[in-house]
Amino acid sequence: MHRIWLYITLILGGIVAACSNDVASVHEDKGQSDIIDIIEITDDSSTAIIKSSSSFFRTNKTNILFSNKVEISSSSTKISSSLNNESSSSSEPTAQSSSQKKESSSSQAPPSSSSTSIPKSSASLQFYDCSKYDCITMDYLNSEVSYGELLDKRDNKVYRTIFISNHVWTAQNMNFIIATDPASSWCYGNKSGNCDNYGRLYTWEAAQKACPEGWHLPTVEDWKELLEEHSCNIEQLDDGTWVYDCAGNKLKSSDSWSDNVQKENALGFSVTGAGILFDKSTVALNEATFFWSAKDSLSLYAYAALFQDNESAVLLGLTEKKNGYSVRCIKGKAE
Repeated sequence: MHRIWLYITLILGGIVAACSNDVASVHEDKGQSDIIDIIEITDDSSTAIIKSSSSFFRTNKTNILFSNKVEISSSSTKISSSLNNESSSSSEPTAQSSSQKKESSSSQAPPSSSSTSIPKSSASLQFYDCSKYDCITMDYLNSEVSYGELLDKRDNKVYRTIFISNHVWTAQNMNFIIATDPASSWCYGNKSGNCDNYGRLYTWEAAQKACPEGWHLPTVEDWKELLEEHSCNIEQLDDGTWVYDCAGNKLKSSDSWSDNVQKENALGFSVTGAGILFDKSTVALNEATFFWSAKDSLSLYAYAALFQDNESAVLLGLTEKKNGYSVRCIKGKAE
């Protein structure tokens, strides 16, 4: 089977798990910033998520490469197989496990002078006029999930947002050009159409500036919270990389991937196969996506989450800061 193997630099070492048992509620603070306008839509309905029984990651992981030289060890340490029970034990009534229920994208409905009720799906609804604003494509979203909207006033781009795993995330990859350093981010293949579809690829330094005011680059803890809640099993490899089985198919978009493996995308997180920039070349379009976290290690490396085609699991480990990866943002300040 043909695949493009990814080569990303990995430092051996453990990742300290930092997931709190206390669930922080999300607050909509409209006075938080004069740079951001966000409209959220409430969907009171819930749909049971179909559990995935497939697992491409067993004890033998010799087919996964996370570095340019070092192959991931075939031995691993199993951490948990009862995530779904633990993730639904919160005392907060609004933070139900997304492995059991579909999350509502917001706790507030948008202001409206219309007396008509809001339909169940908001994927086709737009509260910003796309003839005046630069709306990010909705081709890869789940049409049955309710999304909010974020207007980034820095460049008038409009992104869809979703409430998932106790946070409001952007449901689309950022496509903001860093004005002070435009050479620190790229469109895949230098084609602007790929930026329109998949967002830009940022170095880690540039990723620190990609999110608008009032939003932040996800921390390692943010990524762990998301991936743990939607995993069926967690393993930590000997080199410190974390493996979250089943999370990939639950969070990936149904389209934009080269394989024929069915993705649920029931939660509407809609990860696309955006590709990466490695060694000054863009590779793996429709086959892989890395997302930066805010946490670095030493001077050359930072943590990133890896989604791949043909793989149900998501990996979280260290990689070189100079590589070009995708960015999602979370509302509010990092905790």
